[in-house]
Amino acid sequence: MHLTKKASYGLIAALELAANTNAGPLSAGTIAEKYALPVPFMEKILHQLRRSGLVAAQQGRGGGYTLVDDPMTVSVRKVLESLDESLDLVGCITANSGCHLTAICPTRFAWGKIDQRFKALLDSLSLQDLLADK
Repeated sequence: MHLTKKASYGLIAALELAANTNAGPLSAGTIAEKYALPVPFMEKILHQLRRSGLVAAQQGRGGGYTLVDDPMTVSVRKVLESLDESLDLVGCITANSGCHLTAICPTRFAWGKIDQRFKALLDSLSLQDLLADK
């Protein structure tokens, strides 16, 4: 598994929205400028998070994006999956992976257990948890 820039920037955006829940909407430009990220890419990421229902958009002057749910209830996994990121550590865990070793692989069970624990960890970490560690 390799997380993309989209995943990294998307988590940054979600954390910024979580940190500013009471301050009103944030624009893609504001978030991008703070971290020296490309504005068009941040806009695309926030649009995708909006389509998934994770964030809401407000049009017009003073508009921008807000987190829909309480930061304590939004997991890191939910953010990454909202961006269509693959969270599979290895591709051979699923039965139709196409790997010729799937039926006899001595590590497949181990990778499956590691994958389950990794996803459970992502489920257990909320945006609020990450903000508290800042």
